[in-house]
Amino acid sequence: MFASIYIAFYIKKRKEKIISIDSKISKEDIKLLNITLASKIGVGSISGIAISIIVGGKGTIFWIWISSLVLSTITYIETKVGIRFRNNNIGGPQIYIKEEIGSNKLSFIYSFLIILIYLFAFILIQSNTIIKSIFYTFNINKYLIIFILVILTYISINKGINSVSKIVSFLVPIMATIYIIIGLFLLFKYMDIIPIIIKEIIIDAFSIKSIFTLPIIIGFQRSVFSNESGMGTTSMVVALSNTNNYIKESKVQILGLLFINILICSISALIILTTDYYIFNVNNINGIEIINYAFNYHFGSFGSFLSTIIISLFAFSTIITAYYYGDICLNNILNKKNSFSKIIVIIVISISILISSNVIWNMVDILCALVTIINLYALYKLRSKI
Repeated sequence: MFASIYIAFYIKKRKEKIISIDSKISKEDIKLLNITLASKIGVGSISGIAISIIVGGKGTIFWIWISSLVLSTITYIETKVGIRFRNNNIGGPQIYIKEEIGSNKLSFIYSFLIILIYLFAFILIQSNTIIKSIFYTFNINKYLIIFILVILTYISINKGINSVSKIVSFLVPIMATIYIIIGLFLLFKYMDIIPIIIKEIIIDAFSIKSIFTLPIIIGFQRSVFSNESGMGTTSMVVALSNTNNYIKESKVQILGLLFINILICSISALIILTTDYYIFNVNNINGIEIINYAFNYHFGSFGSFLSTIIISLFAFSTIITAYYYGDICLNNILNKKNSFSKIIVIIVISISILISSNVIWNMVDILCALVTIINLYALYKLRSKI
């Protein structure tokens, strides 16, 4: 709501002319929204929330909600520059840093970091999570799981973005429906304690500890990780659009952001906060273990099966969209289309089980911060043009 008011005020103030006034959501808009949601609803929206609550407390959830309002304005700006400065339906910071700011070096650094984040770190996290979840639930040989995951991934990305968009258009509605049903079930089951939980979240958010230490920082950090606002990937997605109506596209992208931060992350928090999650040792935590525990707490023996299915769907959708982001940045570095991205994805999935989850999480947080700083700097440099 606040983001919409801001956008309306901004347009009125600048007296900008919109090329198309059609505000209806088209099939193309839904396709772009599915790609956005697929890349952003992953392990970070589930196990990442568990880690946030354990490390930073309940107040982190409040700051995730608040950050949505702040990040909505960034999403609006990223949508505008993604459409305005795209080149043959390819857009993103790597494009407008090179062509509008004139810095080939910074464009190279941004592209290289995106490759590290999406083709390596994100795929390591997601595939590592899928393999471990399936192994612990069904006791299937890890190498067989890797082999099947490699085959499914290759089939999904073999024909590029068209193949990716078809897969995620199938997966995202299923993922969202299952998760919303779970959220509604728990909402009605624990209706009597929901007000208490919300009260505790708000109180913890404004405690002395929250104001000066972890919850605010972790809340914003996890929010950026979950929806990727500020990282520039929104510009990459909207560049695929065939319209110049960035106002319309920004509404679709902001809807996706709010869907993730307000709905998906809140359901994840509800799943955790209605259990005795605090029994976990803060010095030795694993988000997936907490989520599995929470699902077993609510759904008994069926819980492990349900959590594994949900986590695997979320993680797999992120893998195939992460390929797209990494691929266009590798193309930018090589100045031509390449097939190396697919090879990298296959290799990374194959070795993901050998890498420590904690090492990957720490690496991702640092890389995401660096990419966000570069993109925000670029947007600041382009302020007179946008």
